[in-house]
Amino acid sequence: MTIKIQSTFSGYGGGACTLFSLYDTDTNVLAIGVQAEFRKERRKDCIVITNDHDIDRDTLFTDDDIKAAISAFYALQQGVASDGKGARLVFSERAARSNPASSIEKDGIDVNGPRYRISENVTCGQMAALATCLHAIKAGKVEQMLGMAGELAKLTGGDSNKTDMDDEVERFRRGEVISI
Repeated sequence: MTIKIQSTFSGYGGGACTLFSLYDTDTNVLAIGVQAEFRKERRKDCIVITNDHDIDRDTLFTDDDIKAAISAFYALQQGVASDGKGARLVFSERAARSNPASSIEKDGIDVNGPRYRISENVTCGQMAALATCLHAIKAGKVEQMLGMAGELAKLTGGDSNKTDMDDEVERFRRGEVISI
């Protein structure tokens, strides 16, 4: 399954912008495709992530999400796709400037895990990329859970539950929020 992601950010360096990406849950690859002009309107079939309270969205990204987003970025950057060969995170030429690697500095480890420092010059595109990475990691986990629940239903002979689970999977794939 492919998830289309539109991340629209403002308030950081480099000017407000929108980042368009695709996440393939079958291969576990996130492709950051295009950094474009700021766009409030939702592109068809996209999940919208933003830090702007005035934009119709699926996910509001806040400062509380930054540490998890950085961890998600490194997990994808250092990970290997399902084929065992390719990278899990790919930036196209049109989105290369949104790669946040140059704006993140590792600042040691404490009892809560790795600590990071973000450059004061971080751009909206880089923050949008971090938010996109966090969404991709979360979406991959939900997709895995839904797949396991479907397999469990098959194992237990729960045909009546299979229809309900199929409905939940289909709602998730359309980008609707589901309760877990």
